[in-house]
Amino acid sequence: MGIYKSKLFVYIEKLVDFLLLSVIWAVACIPVITIFPSTAAMFGVVRGWQLENKEDGVFRPFFKLFKENFRQGVGLSIVWTIIGLSLYGNVQLIEPSASIVQTILFVLTVFVAFLYGLLTMYLFPMMAHVQTTWYFLIRNALLLLIANPLYTILLSIVTLGTGYFLLMNPAGLFFITSFFAYFVCFIFLKAFNTLNVYES
Repeated sequence: MGIYKSKLFVYIEKLVDFLLLSVIWAVACIPVITIFPSTAAMFGVVRGWQLENKEDGVFRPFFKLFKENFRQGVGLSIVWTIIGLSLYGNVQLIEPSASIVQTILFVLTVFVAFLYGLLTMYLFPMMAHVQTTWYFLIRNALLLLIANPLYTILLSIVTLGTGYFLLMNPAGLFFITSFFAYFVCFIFLKAFNTLNVYES
């Protein structure tokens, strides 16, 4: 058996693909406004690896999916950023010790912010998996979030762990993101297949 047919070579080749995908994603996110379409493209690539066992490299499928998701991704990123900043601002401004009303508002805001974070975990693989409107993307992501608590808890633990790792090792952004996306997409597909969630 030649080296090009050996299992070791296949594993090395796949590892290189993961590393290249992480680097391409990081570079494509530099303009900031392209974070959403870049992330959706990364999820689309790993989705292709899992569902279709595609072997057409990384660059071509990534930029093809980047182009397909650009308009919707940029628009959604603006809306999502405004919501996120609003929630952050409310958490900073509300003083829970001031009154019972302030305490209730603080708890509600923190809960909504937590829901916002969980929803984001499902939003990107949903963008890669289903071509539909903003409304149905968010609705289906919310449906998966509520209907699959065990998957949601698992994704939460992995997301927090990955976030902590990147906080301690920022350079990890260039190699761990594609592995994280692969895992999230794997769990997403498991959750998606348990429900009848489509664009209408």
